[in-house]
Amino acid sequence: MSAIALYLTEEQLDKLERLQNFSIRFIFGLRKYDHVTEYRNILKWLPIRLRRNTHILSLLYSILFNQFAPSYLKERFKFLNDAHSRSLRSSANLRLEMAQHSSKFYSKSFTVQAVRLWNALPVSIRQAQSLAAFKEQVKKHYLSSL
Repeated sequence: MSAIALYLTEEQLDKLERLQNFSIRFIFGLRKYDHVTEYRNILKWLPIRLRRNTHILSLLYSILFNQFAPSYLKERFKFLNDAHSRSLRSSANLRLEMAQHSSKFYSKSFTVQAVRLWNALPVSIRQAQSLAAFKEQVKKHYLSSL
């Protein structure tokens, strides 16, 4: 996923959503104004915004747990338990520390959005043992929330 996708406007996301809906209608031979939610579920496709979240989270997982990820990316993210010298009950939660920010522009950055999405995931997903397992669990989690 390119970094540009993070900075799409709501209008651009709406256009992509309409394109996805058009594709679903084409696949199932639906009419222009037929609802597609049921058919999106049959295909196990996520809506565009949740798809984007999945890509953001996958990239973050790779940064956090891939030993070959560049250090300049790794240093942007810190686990809460790393900030304390002793072991806490929350150590296994793998929650990330939110960077201090006051500008609206920075709040839309990859770093802030990725941490917000990560911390919102259930602990069991954050503790996934591989990128493939993580992606699968995130997708299942989002599909179950629809």
